[in-house]
Amino acid sequence: MNRLIKFILVGSLAACVHLAILHTLVSYFSLTPLSGNIIAFAIAFFISYTGQSLWTFGHKQHKHTITLLRFLATQLFCSFALNQGLYALLLHFTGLNYMMASFVVLITVPLVTYTLSKYWAFK
Repeated sequence: MNRLIKFILVGSLAACVHLAILHTLVSYFSLTPLSGNIIAFAIAFFISYTGQSLWTFGHKQHKHTITLLRFLATQLFCSFALNQGLYALLLHFTGLNYMMASFVVLITVPLVTYTLSKYWAFK
């Protein structure tokens, strides 16, 4: 199977988990959308790393300690910064519902993540 398709499938699973956790935290635990987004992002990160590491990029082709740190850097500095920044902008400047704003972000940011994962994190 094509590596990009695998990346999209794993990312889609992580995005669904992200959205479900975000919804639960905001709706049932009364967290603000931005606070809930941080927790949801952290949990989805581990699902994403596990899937990308073991299935998309092949676990035997890299050292997990180095790869985990690179993937974490990619996620924190690119994905999370873009995720949280774009999410805050959408919440502040548009009338989008917090879940729709999160969905828009979760389908936009992966382009940067895939490029950095392919050429640096899982190299």
